[in-house]
Amino acid sequence: MIRLLAQTDPAQEAPWFLQNPIFLVVGMVLIWWLLVLKPQRKQEKERTAKLEAIKKGDKVLTRAGIYGVVSRVKDDVVVIRIDTDGKVLVPFQKTAIEDVLTGDGSDAS
Repeated sequence: MIRLLAQTDPAQEAPWFLQNPIFLVVGMVLIWWLLVLKPQRKQEKERTAKLEAIKKGDKVLTRAGIYGVVSRVKDDVVVIRIDTDGKVLVPFQKTAIEDVLTGDGSDAS
């Protein structure tokens, strides 16, 4: 009787892909890629496109938390006006721009 309880039914064994840990690791990597890496790449492409299309008059937010209006764009340098009089102009690299808030300069922040 005890021997009958100890025996397992071959039909109730785990599927072959769950018995091999490599398939579990591959599955976890696939889930990680779908949930984390793919959306991150999409976000980075959108940010890069915004930075490439930056032009004079765009309102921007820098990574340092400074809001300003683009005064000039020259290659990899963006000169930002950070005051209302237009006297304080600060150059930033394009990579230091976190977000382009508007394309027409009409959005108040």
